[in-house]
Amino acid sequence: MMTHDLTIRPARPDDRFAMERICAHTWEWGDYVPEVWDDWLAGEASSRAKGRSMEGPAIVGEIAGQVVALSKITFQTSNQVWLEGMRVDPEFRRRGVAGRFLDYSLAYAHEHGARVVRMGTGGQNTAVHTLMARAGMERVGTYVLRSAELLLQGLRPRILSAEQAGQVAAFLRDSAVLDNTHGLYSFDWVWQELSAERVAHLLESSQMVALQTADGTMTALATIHFEPGARTTWVGFADGQASAVAELAMAIRVHAAQTGAEGVSIMLPDLPWLRDAFGTAGYSPGDWEGELWIFERRLDLGNEGEHDD
Repeated sequence: MMTHDLTIRPARPDDRFAMERICAHTWEWGDYVPEVWDDWLAGEASSRAKGRSMEGPAIVGEIAGQVVALSKITFQTSNQVWLEGMRVDPEFRRRGVAGRFLDYSLAYAHEHGARVVRMGTGGQNTAVHTLMARAGMERVGTYVLRSAELLLQGLRPRILSAEQAGQVAAFLRDSAVLDNTHGLYSFDWVWQELSAERVAHLLESSQMVALQTADGTMTALATIHFEPGARTTWVGFADGQASAVAELAMAIRVHAAQTGAEGVSIMLPDLPWLRDAFGTAGYSPGDWEGELWIFERRLDLGNEGEHDD
């Protein structure tokens, strides 16, 4: 059967069995989708508690009444969309199903006011790379995972608040790291713009940390987050003087130990000096040693003047 027999629709709770059957073939260790499936279906109802938006549909594809594929469309803000969890039943691969799902997702994002769509995939996933190119999606980042154990003693970072908003804004305007990442930062395995609105949220929720000199000069800055019950403190962005960044990376390990985390992780962009700084601070490749590529497509909707939520 060809893709003209494919019907794409919103996912339902009774699709769980089919989803689990499809996701059983993703990786040797399994798949994260079954763990987040209920949250995907709940959408906005659970998004605030989880720390990032999950608003947007989970979708499935049917051929002759059988669910053969699934994916998730997430509106991170009113005009930024993140795509994830695209899975196709092995028996229905290489039939254009993934391409149909991507086309559907891009059209959905366009129709609902998005100006940009992004997604990530492994650096060795050449089939998806080809799919991205056909859809007009450009690679905007190459990342590697680095992790570190906790430190029980040592310097702790300064936790910033809204009072430092002006200083943070000035620091970010000159950030070479943000230039390299196209203005993006990560929240776990998801990327979005480090906009003024996001910075304000991070400051209000004590998720920005820094090192400062005696006169108050900021020498290194990072975003962090840790959810109660989670295992890892996540560093989503870091920049500054190389030696200060290494010192801040160490200090985050101390901070994480005092907040109940079991470790610290960061997805580092393709900047040798930044990767070296975190290496100096004791961060090394973890269980996943590949590269993650981030793709982006800008949608021309004539709404460049709008602000994110």
